[in-house]
Amino acid sequence: MPRWVETVSAIEGWNHIDTTARVRWGECDVQGHAYYASYVPWFDLGREAFALAVGVDFWNYTITTTNFRARFHEPAKYLDDLTIRTWAVTPRRHLECHYEIYRTNGGRLLAEAHSVHSLVDPATGRLMRATDELHDKFEEFMERRRAEAAAARA
Repeated sequence: MPRWVETVSAIEGWNHIDTTARVRWGECDVQGHAYYASYVPWFDLGREAFALAVGVDFWNYTITTTNFRARFHEPAKYLDDLTIRTWAVTPRRHLECHYEIYRTNGGRLLAEAHSVHSLVDPATGRLMRATDELHDKFEEFMERRRAEAAAARA
């Protein structure tokens, strides 16, 4: 089964941020499998970790989700430790985030997702382009990660 974000991972995967979570009982169905809606907060957790690594504080921006899709490969189970891998491309008109959730023990891909977020002008309520400040923070982060990846290869 092809992965949705396989191409993006090859292009932008070096700039990912990993964060972790553990599947709690309240996130599971009676079989001990994580309920599909439980994945959305885990994807959000990944996006927040990525934004903090970039230096973006969401309190300073008004954003709205305009597109979200997920694909599930295997169920997460009660008490599974999860690794949430998140990466994004520098925002211009939209912030595009890509996610993969792995079972930490064994590294099996459980789910992947893609979300698109737009910035909203708080005064008018209209969609707007990314600010220069936001754009520059992403570019500085990407450059830093590019240098780290090059140093690791050397």
